[in-house]
Amino acid sequence: MFRRLTIAAALGLLVSACAGGAPAEPPAPPPFDPTGTYDITVAAEGMEIGGVMTISGNAEEGFTGSVDTEMGGAVLSNMVLDGQTMTFFIPEADADVSIVFEGDSFTGGMMGAMGGADFFGTKRKGV
Repeated sequence: MFRRLTIAAALGLLVSACAGGAPAEPPAPPPFDPTGTYDITVAAEGMEIGGVMTISGNAEEGFTGSVDTEMGGAVLSNMVLDGQTMTFFIPEADADVSIVFEGDSFTGGMMGAMGGADFFGTKRKGV
């Protein structure tokens, strides 16, 4: 008699566990974080200019940034992150920039008063 009750209880638990529906979805990955220091290259008309770009802040409070190249420094304004795409404006160059992050690097372009250019960067490790 005891054995039948044990088997019946085990079957009851098994049936109730299976009747719970589909397992819960795993949590979504955290939002992309572009902050850090990047070694950059701006390529236009056969010339390449190297430099460093820094992005700080967060999605809730907003991002800030700056860029320093062989031709001088500039502040980045109107920084907006949408997924893995970031857009911003460089007032000193009167240029709109759009970059797409992939892993620890990005590619993109800029268009301004002096024409267009390609924009590349790689994030520095540990910075």
